[in-house]
Amino acid sequence: MESSNGRNGMLRSSERSIVVRATRAVASLAAAALVVAPSDAAPQAIPPERLPAELSHLTAEEVARIARMSPLPAVPADPTNRWADDEAAAELGHHLFFDTRISPKGVSCATCHEPARFFTDGRALAQGVGTARRNAPTVVDSARRRWVGWDGKFDSLWSQALSPIEHPDEMGSDRATFVRVVRDDAALRARYERVFGAFPADLARTAASDPLESSAERNAAVARSLDAATVHLLKALGAYQRRLLSGEAPIDRFVAALRTADGGAGRASPDSAAPEITALDASAMRGLATFVSRGGCFQCHRGASFTDEEFHTLGLVGANGRVADDPARLAAIDFLQANPFNAAGPHSDAPGSPKAAMVRGLRRSGELFGQFRTPPLRGVADTAPYMHDGRFDSLEAVVRFYDTLEGSNPVGHHGEMVLEPLELGEAGRADLIAFLRALSPTPPKAGDPAARWWSPPKDLADAGAKTGRPAAADSAP
Repeated sequence: MESSNGRNGMLRSSERSIVVRATRAVASLAAAALVVAPSDAAPQAIPPERLPAELSHLTAEEVARIARMSPLPAVPADPTNRWADDEAAAELGHHLFFDTRISPKGVSCATCHEPARFFTDGRALAQGVGTARRNAPTVVDSARRRWVGWDGKFDSLWSQALSPIEHPDEMGSDRATFVRVVRDDAALRARYERVFGAFPADLARTAASDPLESSAERNAAVARSLDAATVHLLKALGAYQRRLLSGEAPIDRFVAALRTADGGAGRASPDSAAPEITALDASAMRGLATFVSRGGCFQCHRGASFTDEEFHTLGLVGANGRVADDPARLAAIDFLQANPFNAAGPHSDAPGSPKAAMVRGLRRSGELFGQFRTPPLRGVADTAPYMHDGRFDSLEAVVRFYDTLEGSNPVGHHGEMVLEPLELGEAGRADLIAFLRALSPTPPKAGDPAARWWSPPKDLADAGAKTGRPAAADSAP
């Protein structure tokens, strides 16, 4: 399934005659380590005797696919952001994420990424100052992604953060306003200087002028200082979003139990409870069997994040009712390589890194037209509506689409894959949905160190600051 957080297609396996021809971007040999699919790591095996009846018919390879579903690996480093794992930077980013003053219309990052909705907004198309072109994806686990955004036009969390701030349909602001909020707020400025050093002197307001109010008063040096301060704030936002990680889900407890001969000694993580075979009921186990076998879902949704980190086109018709009309990945590569905030650019802290080499090595191809990133499936039940344009309002609608392919044009303009109806029937669809619901993690509870990142900073909440959806977001042109 392809949707706001990881809903690419339910595909038949190769034994069922599905043809999948994924177009992978070519990068230099130095980037090879980043190109490895997330499913390639060898998992701890599941003893065949531990399989319940609902899974006992699976092949050894199909069981190995289940083993690769848990646990989640460590979050990869981001060498392009030297403050990526700096606690003070994350604290500053936390405040910025919920601050409505950054937008003239009172829109914050949290407007479209609400903690109560698994950091999505529950709308088909994101709604900020205006209506965006695409569904708002979750921010949870975004630090694990190779590319950011539906079309992957960003290579890091920090480089992505500027786009919604300056987009007229999202926050409708600019970098000068962004920086001015911090400059003019004593508490935020103190947080900034604790991490990045003294605030740029040439961005100070004087009795005669304010370089952040009028672009006419900015010479080249001031423009460079503005960009430098902007980058610092973007990297603080990136540091914050790296803290938004999913917790243990029923699938983790289930896989841990399968690995444990006595069903009680292993753990999905050091802090988890005893593993539970009962973490998945019979219906969810039947759905899991479909997922790793005849459904072919694993071909795009594999590993512990349930994504191949690649781009695909599913034959979803565009607004013209015939073929996809969004260039998606094709246009994204042009944007990414021209973006001065990319991993190879002047604002990166590692322009010689493998990620930078990968960006430089990306190649355009007509087959990329209409391709969207395969997002992960963890938390999928909490992030309706689905697909890049929010066209399906429920998991039931998504699974029915793949079961029947009603209303699709699978070959399309640049056909990458041929889909066949799964023909699961009503009972089979219900089982698959039950499994997808078992991928939802438990939100962090009060007292959990991670819980503070999942709500507005306490000082903002205590001050009654507006951190949710402003009325202007619905009424703005």
